[in-house]
Amino acid sequence: MTRVNGSNGKVPARTPPARLESGNLVVVGVGGQGVILASNLVSQVLLDAGYDVKKSEVHGMSQRGGTVVSHVRFGPEVHSVMVEPGSADWIVAFEWEEGLRSLSYLKPNGVALVSTERRIPPAAMLDHRDQSLEYPALGEVPFGVLALDTFAVAGDAAAAVPAVAQTVLLGALSVLLPFPVEAWQASINAWVPRKALTGNLRAFERGRALAPEVRAAEAAARTVARTVEPGPEVVPSASASPVEHDGAKRSRDGVAERLLPVVRIERSWCKGCDICVAMCPEKCLVLDELDVAVFARPERCTGCQLCALLCPDLAMDVLWVPADDLTGWLFANEEDRVRAAADPR
Repeated sequence: MTRVNGSNGKVPARTPPARLESGNLVVVGVGGQGVILASNLVSQVLLDAGYDVKKSEVHGMSQRGGTVVSHVRFGPEVHSVMVEPGSADWIVAFEWEEGLRSLSYLKPNGVALVSTERRIPPAAMLDHRDQSLEYPALGEVPFGVLALDTFAVAGDAAAAVPAVAQTVLLGALSVLLPFPVEAWQASINAWVPRKALTGNLRAFERGRALAPEVRAAEAAARTVARTVEPGPEVVPSASASPVEHDGAKRSRDGVAERLLPVVRIERSWCKGCDICVAMCPEKCLVLDELDVAVFARPERCTGCQLCALLCPDLAMDVLWVPADDLTGWLFANEEDRVRAAADPR
């Protein structure tokens, strides 16, 4: 998908769509960006339209710049508050990495509206004094994602209150939902503090002006299957030996090949919070003498990805590698693995 830096266009006229039967929305970001306010605003629009609405949120670490997630579900009658992975019709992400991390929730034909704003965790900084970074560039935009430079789109609307820029995403979302603009404006008036009201309304309108790009992203998501590699199902054997692990299969030159899980750890990002070590169900990870996580017991790993999902600094991910290449993948961390395994904490 194309990154959007701004637009002066107008929302094209279109035939009002039929009433939605139901839908699932995931709103993500970090503390201070207005994720909870945004989900409240959307929920108000849905309630006023006559839907049963359920909303849940996770924001315990928000005051430290941590992840904030809100699930919004609506329909004639909604029983569960949680959006299951692979079932979100829309994702609205106020921060780039949080948006990428939430893509597992998106349906194959869903649309993710993601701000290119980045909140770099302190652990990923080479030097806290000058805030130099050791962090991956934005890179290629994944399929199903419309990347929006919300600050460029909002312009002077966000000059007084920078968080107003993210209201651009709500304007873009309103293009995808069959509710009158007056309903959105009424919700903004009801929820947004007076001092930021004018800026939010202007940012919302500028997001709606991105209708051509938003519609193009929606059409592409509906007509082209997204390339998704779901986590393979793994049934661990009774033996702890990696070669006896059932693993996953893939084909290379027509020959079935067994894949095994490897936890890749970016040591410079790990701050030794111990979450992965404590939560790993198979106790594959330990902290070394520098309080950095080490994949010390690869023979136990089932590839559940719990460590990667819980890591607050995105310092690890789970790869599936050919069984014949396992030694090569582990070699780079072999010294750490042996040292940590000899003296685990």
